[in-house]
Amino acid sequence: MKKLLSYFVIAFLTFGIGAIFWSAFSLGNSSYAFWKNGRETTAVVLSLDHVSGSAKGGNSYYYNLNVDGQKIIQSFRFKLSEGSTYKILFLDDKREAILGTSEDGLFEIYSAQIGSDFMAILTLLMFIFMPYGTYKMYSELWPKRHDLWRKEY
Repeated sequence: MKKLLSYFVIAFLTFGIGAIFWSAFSLGNSSYAFWKNGRETTAVVLSLDHVSGSAKGGNSYYYNLNVDGQKIIQSFRFKLSEGSTYKILFLDDKREAILGTSEDGLFEIYSAQIGSDFMAILTLLMFIFMPYGTYKMYSELWPKRHDLWRKEY
């Protein structure tokens, strides 16, 4: 049983660290794109298209927006007022938008993508802790690697 648990921990952290690196790269890359290439404009909320909810209570609200004469559907983690005008950063090539201005810093843009400052800080801490935790796990299991694959009686 101990051997099976060790295999599970190794597999979980190995695949988990790959997912963490992919997630950090993806979020960092899109935040940087909004920061460097995002065009500040205004968007008018035309209507709520639909709501996508999860079993744990996190909802995404999809709105029909009018951005410079273009109609797009964009998701937000919080409710917006229909008929209201909001300042957004817009990526023309991807047709994506987040709430914000060109004066916002990188953390504010990242926070707008995640949904709140609290969740942004938690994800950044996770991006720091998981690689460190994986390194510590491997550094402790590597000297014992031969014992993990020996047959138990």
